[in-house]
Amino acid sequence: MILNQGYLVKRRTSTRQVEPYTMRLVEAKEIDRVMQLQHQVYEGLPNKQVLYKDTKIEMLDDLYNGALIIGVFNSEDRLISYRYISFPGKSNKNLGNDIQLLESELDRVVHLETTLVDPQYRGNRLQSLTLSKAIELIEPMEMKHLLCTVSPYNLFSLYNIMSAGLNIKALKRKYGDEAQNGMWRFILHKDISDDIAWNDLNAKSLKMDSLLEQKFLIEKGYVGYKLNKDTQMIQYSLAN
Repeated sequence: MILNQGYLVKRRTSTRQVEPYTMRLVEAKEIDRVMQLQHQVYEGLPNKQVLYKDTKIEMLDDLYNGALIIGVFNSEDRLISYRYISFPGKSNKNLGNDIQLLESELDRVVHLETTLVDPQYRGNRLQSLTLSKAIELIEPMEMKHLLCTVSPYNLFSLYNIMSAGLNIKALKRKYGDEAQNGMWRFILHKDISDDIAWNDLNAKSLKMDSLLEQKFLIEKGYVGYKLNKDTQMIQYSLAN
């Protein structure tokens, strides 16, 4: 099923080429195309801590349990971007546990998992486009909580996800030995049924990579609600 179609710019060394794209769901039998794009993006990252690599087994298991992968394909039908969303239920990996959601709410959690874009197609707002489509797809499912993790060193992903209304509720090590070897991750949350108005007058601002200072504020009940992309400052305010 085609979810969306349009045009995007492919960036080359000296030229910019406009070409059509198609957005559709990726099937389980196409998982190797997802793995190939993940490997390509990961190998090009100067800071490998930014991306946790999903395994083929993990993704297939999620797909067979209702997860969705929204794929963007170029004019040659090559996968150039994807957004992976899952429904963790009451499993231990549910991020609702990290922000103390009630157990009765865990079945209404949606995870916004990995989102990747081929470097040649960056600048086309594909993260935002696939996020909008993901929210559109889950609206009829009567889910309530959007949750995701983002690296404190990934400015653009953090900006995109906070611009969509998700707020920082926790900061901890994930995806490994959380005490030592896990990767630092913001845990962001949005209650789909509730729009919160934040008061800038009482805000505290911290650099997005000032981890210990942010962790201290979060433990005191502050929530990160706005990121200035130019200054890389995050604004925090006390939750109501």
